[in-house]
Amino acid sequence: MTSLEGPLSDPQSGVWIAERLAEPGTVAGTVPGGFEAYARVFHPIRAQLLGGQQDGPVRAESRPMRWEELAGVRGTVAHPMMQWSSILAGYRNPVSNEPGWHYEDPLVGALPADTLAEVSRILGAHSQTPGRCFAGLWDGYGWVAGSGETLPRSGPGAGDPEVQPQPFRGYDALQTVRRLELPLRDYLLFAGSLAVFAEPGWQELNGWDPIQSPNLLWPADGAWFLASEIDFDSTIVGGSAELIRDLQQAAALEAMEVPPDGDLTHLGDQLNEAPD
Repeated sequence: MTSLEGPLSDPQSGVWIAERLAEPGTVAGTVPGGFEAYARVFHPIRAQLLGGQQDGPVRAESRPMRWEELAGVRGTVAHPMMQWSSILAGYRNPVSNEPGWHYEDPLVGALPADTLAEVSRILGAHSQTPGRCFAGLWDGYGWVAGSGETLPRSGPGAGDPEVQPQPFRGYDALQTVRRLELPLRDYLLFAGSLAVFAEPGWQELNGWDPIQSPNLLWPADGAWFLASEIDFDSTIVGGSAELIRDLQQAAALEAMEVPPDGDLTHLGDQLNEAPD
């Protein structure tokens, strides 16, 4: 298994990004402008149906569900700029494991490992330099500083104790590593083959939280750019029209093409009524 190089001491490989970013909260404010097309990859969700019995609820069904399918169930509209809370249409999961449908919230700020592996496979076919890519990691996560804090988890077992990852090797030196400074966020940079992100256990090998993925990812030839913004439950990819089409057609992914000026905030869903 290969590992990542870094954190890099020089952020020069990413200084071009800032000048191509548009207004924060938009598609081109998340991924640099100038690409032929953009896609929004929706982070997977899971639906679980609990059935009631005399001795308490039991799981009757548990399966992955697409955002588009959930919108159909809730009577809302699935579209490229839909928002999680809006397509739920005010639905609240039953409390205390009461019978009924439970919808697991999508992961925020990271792609699940199997989704990242599939996205990486597609990205690799659209770059001349898949063996040399750069990954940005937001430096504000508690576990990066060695505090042991991890990303918030959702779904079954969310409150279970977790085995905390070890901080990066040579953590003391992190204090002096130069960050890539972008609007509102600073990032540690890493380098390595795109294939790393398709390998099981790459996070643990590199001292990352087990459910974290790169917040930023791009190849040396700049053919595409991926961003999993820390506050978003979807990932944005910019690249060629062919790449965006391949993402949309991948059976294992739920992706839709989005415009560069698309609003990714909770105000961007103009087709579904925001919950109170």
